[in-house]
Amino acid sequence: MKKISISNYGPIHDIELKLEKSMNVVIGPQASGKSTLGKSIYFCKKIRDYFVEYVTTEKNFINTHDNELYINFLKYIRRKYMGCFGTTKHLNNFEIVYHYGNKKKVMITLDKGFAYFKFSSELSEEIKKILYEVKVLYRSNWESNNPEYVLDFSYIVQFYASMRQRYENIAKILFEDDYEVLYIPAGRSLLSVLSDQLDVVDTSILDLPMQDFIERIRLTKKNFGTKLDSVVSNYLKTVQGQIKNANLDIAQELIHNILKADYVSNTDGERLYFDKERWVKLMYGSSGQQESLWILMLLFLIILENKKTYVIIEEPEAHLYPVSQKYMVELIALTMNSSASQVFITTHSPYILSSLNLLIQSSKVEDNGRLKGEETVIKRQLRISPSLIEAYKIDGRQPFSFVSITDTELGLINSMEIDTISDVINEETMKLIDLEIKYDL
Repeated sequence: MKKISISNYGPIHDIELKLEKSMNVVIGPQASGKSTLGKSIYFCKKIRDYFVEYVTTEKNFINTHDNELYINFLKYIRRKYMGCFGTTKHLNNFEIVYHYGNKKKVMITLDKGFAYFKFSSELSEEIKKILYEVKVLYRSNWESNNPEYVLDFSYIVQFYASMRQRYENIAKILFEDDYEVLYIPAGRSLLSVLSDQLDVVDTSILDLPMQDFIERIRLTKKNFGTKLDSVVSNYLKTVQGQIKNANLDIAQELIHNILKADYVSNTDGERLYFDKERWVKLMYGSSGQQESLWILMLLFLIILENKKTYVIIEEPEAHLYPVSQKYMVELIALTMNSSASQVFITTHSPYILSSLNLLIQSSKVEDNGRLKGEETVIKRQLRISPSLIEAYKIDGRQPFSFVSITDTELGLINSMEIDTISDVINEETMKLIDLEIKYDL
């Protein structure tokens, strides 16, 4: 079973979270540990991809002794960790353990300000075996004096493409995970403001999740040179296989309900079209449009390409009107259901939780099988089975707590856990009314 446990890391005192559900939702106040948990899951899952990067980079194996192959790989992973979380010198000793599957796990610990990585014996032995295999493969090219390998560019391109494909497949088996990993951080509107300069922005000063997000946007923009219906048509012209037309129709409707416009990125720049004649540059769009755009576009591509993805989304509600938050939840659920993807969400919004409860209740009622002739309230593709979702509340204050807020009997999320401010406001309002009456104000 996939799970993560974290002890004494930043605001997190002690957490164990199973990651088998299709959707995990975490609420909590600022600086309580939500982002730390999300980034920890992201990093541990990305170790698989970092492994592929390492073995497909030939210079990592040049003049490297066999006994140093594994040690150098651990150093490489540590540099990635530093890129994700920053320096560790100021932290107290912590422990992060991620279980990839039965007997396969990685443990990250801190001792005297230095982060150490240790893979379980089953996983480390397989990694060592593959690293040696890769060195032998590169060595065979070095020692063969193959002129094609030295001089033929097309041969080199084909060789590395074959290497990457091979070891991507091996890594999926090795780490028991075939989901693509997508992290959608908060603060997305800034990237829209910088849309025209995004290709020249120096991302090296940013953390790895944001770097990966920006790079994904750079690579993805070219897919949206026209409106979404034409994007689908162009995809069908170049890719074999079936698409889920009904799901894509629903996705387009939800996206338009949120954006109130059509997004197009071409040689004229990034624009939001309200109709054929009226448009605005993305950098001048509303904060809600800017903040939500790349959640919407990336989820649309997952549905279009039917790509299993583990999606981590920070604050999908940011700058959105409540009804748009409902549409956002429906698009996330559609993505999860149509592509067998998994989603991890952090949120501050009671509307997100209430919208999720609506989809859960719909599954309980409308998937029952006993309804006959009733008009559908929620589309089947949007419903969330109670067995597929779990919600938690995290509180980094003392005493630390990480508890489920899902009602085990009803299967619904206790949305009032995030709306306790209403009780505070009501209580203080009543006190003011009492004072008003008492002093006849």
